[in-house]
Amino acid sequence: MTYVLLSVVVLAVLAVACLPVLRRLPHRPLALTALVLLTLTVVFDNVIVGLDIVAYDQDLISGLRMPIAPVEDLAYAVGAVLLVPTLWELLGPRRGTRAGEAQ
Repeated sequence: MTYVLLSVVVLAVLAVACLPVLRRLPHRPLALTALVLLTLTVVFDNVIVGLDIVAYDQDLISGLRMPIAPVEDLAYAVGAVLLVPTLWELLGPRRGTRAGEAQ
């Protein structure tokens, strides 16, 4: 299985599971979070791949790079933008309650 196929499958599952919750949240903070995480991913993934800290099997990547790291690495950031706010919303304190109060 290639990294592209794996990324698409995982992101599709996350999207189906997370979008109903994410639609209820304000979109601007999610978009800003996505922009920041994608930017950081591009910068630091290129550093760690460029320094040979991480290597990829050339047969499993698409060949598209940004400029050194494979574009498939962006899937982790997108997955985090989908999953973390969803879990926070579902598992965090309920709105309208104060920290420390019994629910």
